[in-house]
Amino acid sequence: MRPSLALLAIGLALVVVAGCKRGGEAPPASKAPAAVDDVAEAKKALAVANWAGAAPHLRAALQKDPNSPFLHYNLAICATWLDQSDEAVREFEWVVANALSDSDEAKTARKWLAARKKLGTSTETAADPWVGDSGVHGIAMWGEPGQPSTPLSRHQIFLIGLRATPTKAYFREFRTDHSGNYEFKNVPAGTYRLSDTVGPDPKWRLKVTLEPGQSLLLDLTPENGVKRRDDFPDLK
Repeated sequence: MRPSLALLAIGLALVVVAGCKRGGEAPPASKAPAAVDDVAEAKKALAVANWAGAAPHLRAALQKDPNSPFLHYNLAICATWLDQSDEAVREFEWVVANALSDSDEAKTARKWLAARKKLGTSTETAADPWVGDSGVHGIAMWGEPGQPSTPLSRHQIFLIGLRATPTKAYFREFRTDHSGNYEFKNVPAGTYRLSDTVGPDPKWRLKVTLEPGQSLLLDLTPENGVKRRDDFPDLK
């Protein structure tokens, strides 16, 4: 190697060594990311009916606390809203097996599972023994105070028979179409609770009485929401 090239090679080697020394220095210590409180985040999402946002936090929280009825029950509720029926069945079955038998959570879980077993995966079927000639239909619309109401697309609506009545075992669910329309058909005459959730924080909780052959038009709006009308205030 010629002297000039040798000097250049030595110079490059020194630069590389210096660079390695600098690169090998330990980086400044960074703060560890704050731990996520999955239960708190789930509660925040549940409070605004953000089912898709709550579900991942509930699942993560269950990894740490697998024996929590609160977590299993609310994950089941989220799963019903998200059309994840297998998860809903699994979580409701856990609630039935582990929660206090006379708790509202266990009662709701048993009713949901019984209705699903009777109807399969469909909410309406000709084989259903609970078939009548009445019904209730309308449009579900919602808007925050001061804002215009808009149709609720794919919003879940429940029609539930009341205790101590002939229709006490009746339980149906229906998802609104993209224009917010809902309709329960072939319903036996009787008295029911019409709501948009079997869990906490409903928008509506109305008592509906259907006469034989009646097709009741009942639009769901802020005007008959729970803040202005709650026919079942004891259900918390």
